[in-house]
Amino acid sequence: MRAPYLDVPPGVTDEERAAELSDRLEEFLLDVGTFFPRADLRHRAQGCLRGLLAPLSRKNGWQLAEYAGDAGPWNQQHLLARAVWDQDALRDFTRRYAVAGLDDGGRGPGPGGSGVLVVDETGVGKKGRASAGAARQFCGALGGVFPCQVAVVAAWATSAGQALVDRALYLPREWIQDRERCRAAGVPDEIGFATKPRLAEQMIDRILPDLPMGRVWAAADEVYGRDGAFRAFLEERRIPYAVVVPARQSVLPRPGWRHVGRLVERYAAEEDWLELPDDEPDVGPAALWQWWVRRIPDPDDEAGAGSWARWVIARRRPADPAERDYFLAWGPEQTEVEDLVRVPSARWSVEEAIKLAKSACGMADYEVRSWRGWHRHVTLAQLAAAFLAVQAAEAARDGQAPGPGTPSAPSAQRGGPRPPHQHRGHRPDPSDRL
Repeated sequence: MRAPYLDVPPGVTDEERAAELSDRLEEFLLDVGTFFPRADLRHRAQGCLRGLLAPLSRKNGWQLAEYAGDAGPWNQQHLLARAVWDQDALRDFTRRYAVAGLDDGGRGPGPGGSGVLVVDETGVGKKGRASAGAARQFCGALGGVFPCQVAVVAAWATSAGQALVDRALYLPREWIQDRERCRAAGVPDEIGFATKPRLAEQMIDRILPDLPMGRVWAAADEVYGRDGAFRAFLEERRIPYAVVVPARQSVLPRPGWRHVGRLVERYAAEEDWLELPDDEPDVGPAALWQWWVRRIPDPDDEAGAGSWARWVIARRRPADPAERDYFLAWGPEQTEVEDLVRVPSARWSVEEAIKLAKSACGMADYEVRSWRGWHRHVTLAQLAAAFLAVQAAEAARDGQAPGPGTPSAPSAQRGGPRPPHQHRGHRPDPSDRL
């Protein structure tokens, strides 16, 4: 008697895909549990992550507690405020997990298939004086000057996806100059004032050892690109980059010719603009950027032995040619123009990563006030978002369309209660006191 063929359906149902994602989540939570030294703390942390991955309207202390089956948010409050665990070690685990899970085998968005490390900032509106770092300050994510907290974040982007891999809360000078206020918010005494580019440099030094050697380009917006010390920092570490700069950025020493905006106006003839497709996901496949790229003299050419080069880059939309963006780039001299312009185009990836962490994983839903509470909530939210990004990448590698659990989690995870049918009304969150 011959064994019959196994009759397996050619497709995978949404239910099967959700069950598989739940199995992967359980394995993931077991790995994460090693960062929490006590069994009760592991249970609370795993419940918090399930809640951050669940389809809840908001992911503050009350709703996460309700999802975990708790009568109130006290367990969440303890997890974020007083429990003994290392949020920085979990941050480093998130980075290693995302870098490994988003490995694309050298087909990344940067030149030569490299990945792109993107630095940016994001903010959350926050009134009052008690929340760490809260002040009236400029925030690009909010579109102006508002009472808010601002964080510098870094995302790792490959052709497989993107995920946030680090975070740093920005403390304005008014905070650093008021040490009593800092102590009340739990800011360590050794924390001093650091500009956003300096915070970005600290993050890059942490991130770089976990990135594939020789397969990294960096991208950043104008806050970092106009800072000469930040560009010098990247060059010292031999990290090629393409960063946004203002129109009045000096690029040549000659008076009257040095500003990049004026340089482009005088030398960029209409026939010199190169049209290339746009990689940004929200503008449609037919959208094009027009690029103008020229190599410029490198004052450090001797140090680079001629193997590295500098470029000035401008881009515009054909429909609005007067509106331009400007970039400075530095990297291997053999880099082709078509590859070089992929780095500025990859900057949208950090926006996608922030959007996923905020909309799907509650990164902006915190109601904590303390330094520790902020870092712990944001770290857990970035970890949850990295899980979703890696699962989406694996589904794409397997040729599967994103299921009900990607990029958002299944409606109910195994090993935890289902979300309630009706949430309680709004109430003050005791975690506000963290």
